[in-house]
Amino acid sequence: MRMRLAKWLTCFMLILMLNGCWSSTELNDLAISMGIAVDEEKDGQLLVSIQVVDAGEVSATKGTLGRSPVVLYQAKGKTVSEAIQRMSTTSSRSIYNSHLRILVISEALARNGINDVLDYISRDRQFRTDFSVIIAKGGRAEDTLKILTPIEQIPAVQLFRSLANSQKEWAPTVVINFDDLIQMMVSGGRQPVAPGIVVIGDADKGSKRSNITTSTPNNRLKYVGLAVFKEDQLIGWLNETESRAFNFIRGNVINSISNLTCDDGKNISLEVQRTQSNMKTKLLKDKLSLSATLKVEANVAEVACQIQLTKEEEIMKLEKKTEKYLSNIMSNTLKRVQTEFKSDIFGFGNEVHRHYPDYWKKLNGEWNAQFAQTPVTVQVDVKIRQLGTVSESMDRLEHESSTKKGSENYK
Repeated sequence: MRMRLAKWLTCFMLILMLNGCWSSTELNDLAISMGIAVDEEKDGQLLVSIQVVDAGEVSATKGTLGRSPVVLYQAKGKTVSEAIQRMSTTSSRSIYNSHLRILVISEALARNGINDVLDYISRDRQFRTDFSVIIAKGGRAEDTLKILTPIEQIPAVQLFRSLANSQKEWAPTVVINFDDLIQMMVSGGRQPVAPGIVVIGDADKGSKRSNITTSTPNNRLKYVGLAVFKEDQLIGWLNETESRAFNFIRGNVINSISNLTCDDGKNISLEVQRTQSNMKTKLLKDKLSLSATLKVEANVAEVACQIQLTKEEEIMKLEKKTEKYLSNIMSNTLKRVQTEFKSDIFGFGNEVHRHYPDYWKKLNGEWNAQFAQTPVTVQVDVKIRQLGTVSESMDRLEHESSTKKGSENYK
């Protein structure tokens, strides 16, 4: 009898421990969002645009129905949460944000501050924090989600992947996830940056399927430079060269190309293969100095000038030219950021805080002002490792060949 009672009690306890599905939602009742754009309207309200996937259209097991692969829902509100809730009046499904890939904020809104937008997203447990944050430069954020893109059916996925690819292959941009942005805003020792994006062509025409039925779409999206912030407000932009310099200082460069001018006025291209960056601070009798050291390993990628790459002195000359070029763009970028923006986007403040906590306390939260007047020295060391499978330039080989033929004909 006791054994039977014990078995019943055990079964009852196991049943109680099983989790039910009381709070579950069927997939057919969800509208999965991939991109969110936020604009500020003239009346002060926020226009929130959400790019939702049409699952039936992008499914690999079904043929296309001729519809757009995504649908854009829009609503206004005094807050982001109000606008999203208001979308229920036009959407037959609940907006599901756990798969979000891109958050786009208009430049106009970013210049007034993005705290309110970020606050809602950071509080809502539905959002993960691995999506990228970008700024719509000189335009509206909603337009970036209207453009239908080739290769990737879902435009938000195209934006997400092309940003990562741009940082990896060229380095004028940098991937800033939501977590990264929040950490920069609250750290006190580094101010935020975010990649910028522009619409090339007409956004309304780009929203039609005809935009992706041609091999050369007229309406595209392009990443351009980095937005510079102070606290939560956008205060200016770095151009392409300055954005690459920022990435060199931060050690974000994975692969890139640097063009140099030879003595004959033609170009030689070096492909950056590996970089190592180090930012240091030094405090001596309350006098602070900063330094940025960069080590680069590069290969010769393309030669359009007559240069003897087999000579060691020519290689050393190339290394010195590259060091001078990188040192100049880094120094000029640092100078502009210090004098014009007065915002430490590089993170020198974090180094000061880490190594000199007592000095940091004396600054009393005024690090940006101190950064603007603190000298920064730049040192670059470049090593060229490989010359490619051809040791001389095609120009030089052709020149030597024609010279040789001429001398033979003369004989």
